[in-house]
Amino acid sequence: MKTEDFDKVLAEFAEEVNLAAKRTLGSRRIGKNRTYGVASRSLQKSLDYKISDGKVSFGSPLPYAAFIHWGVNGTRKNRNAPFSFKYENPSRKHVDSIVQWMKDKPVRLQAVGGGFIKKKGPRGGDRFRSAAFLIARSIKRKGIAGLRYYAVALESIVPQYTDKLGEALAQDLVKSLSFKVGNLTIKAK
Repeated sequence: MKTEDFDKVLAEFAEEVNLAAKRTLGSRRIGKNRTYGVASRSLQKSLDYKISDGKVSFGSPLPYAAFIHWGVNGTRKNRNAPFSFKYENPSRKHVDSIVQWMKDKPVRLQAVGGGFIKKKGPRGGDRFRSAAFLIARSIKRKGIAGLRYYAVALESIVPQYTDKLGEALAQDLVKSLSFKVGNLTIKAK
């Protein structure tokens, strides 16, 4: 059976699910902070899908995509995720990545007497590194909440496409039917 109509609707469905997942990744905001949780948008840009033999597979080639989707259990808080932090204290690489994040996002530390600590200067770097260590330790203790972007996308798009997919499959089925009566073969148009 040829499934031309079904394949067209399936491709449209897959594109809508992928766009909905990208919207879910790009819409994390807290209060007035529009870019909360969104640094380079590389995960959002990497989301893709493939269709083969009537099956659709969604995914991303980035190694951390699963951690963002499912989340990570902390050492003190369970997030019902398949991944877990093993040790409570962060490694040097973890602290370095938080320091880099603090540079990318304009994070400013407040001084005791008011004002802000300068990143460069006497003991400014040590205070930033200390704050990065505390942030990293908190992340390892509390874990990372999962943002099930594909699950959210499927929940919103599937109800819109159930009828369309069913009708397209039914049309393809009707097109493939043929009736043989004696020497005559009748095909539906």
